[in-house]
Amino acid sequence: MERVLVIGCPGAGKSTLSKNLADELQLPLIHLDQINWVDDHATISKNEFDIVLDKVLKESFWIIDGNYNRTLEKRIQYADTVIWLDFPRWICLYRVLKRAVSGKLTNTHKYGNPNTIEKGFLTFIWKFNSNNRPIIQQILHKYPDKYLDILRKPSQVSRYKEKIKIG
Repeated sequence: MERVLVIGCPGAGKSTLSKNLADELQLPLIHLDQINWVDDHATISKNEFDIVLDKVLKESFWIIDGNYNRTLEKRIQYADTVIWLDFPRWICLYRVLKRAVSGKLTNTHKYGNPNTIEKGFLTFIWKFNSNNRPIIQQILHKYPDKYLDILRKPSQVSRYKEKIKIG
C-alpha cells in the first residue's frame, strides 16, 4: 500500500479512515477537497485542479481521499490500492446530519466545503449511490489488476483497521 485511494459518499468516513491509514502507514495524506476549495464559496478552476493533482499522482507515496468522478479514472491508474466505502445512503446522511446537529460540521480540517448544510448537498448524498455507484463500478471494472477493498458497513471498516493494525 503505497498509493491508496479512499472513495465513497460524503459521510461514509473517508477522511477519518484516510487519516488513520496515513498515520499507520506513514504516508502523506491528500484531501481532494483541500486542493479544490479556496474558501467556503470558491473553488479553483478544473485546469488548476488537474495541474495540482498531476503533481500529487507522480509522487511515489500517498493516500488520496475523495471522489471527484471527473478525475477518478486517472487516480485509479496511478493507485495500487482502492478502498471504496460503499455505504447505504441512510448511514451517510445520518452521519452528516449528526455532525451538523452536534456542531462538528465546521471545517476543522481546514479543507473543503460546506460549513453549512444545504439542500443540494443532502440531495447529493441521497442520490449518491444511484448516480455515482454505476460510474465507480464501470471505472473499477477497467482495472481488475488494482487491489480493491469494498467496505459496505462500519463494522467492516473496524475489521479492516484491525487487519492493518489501526487503533
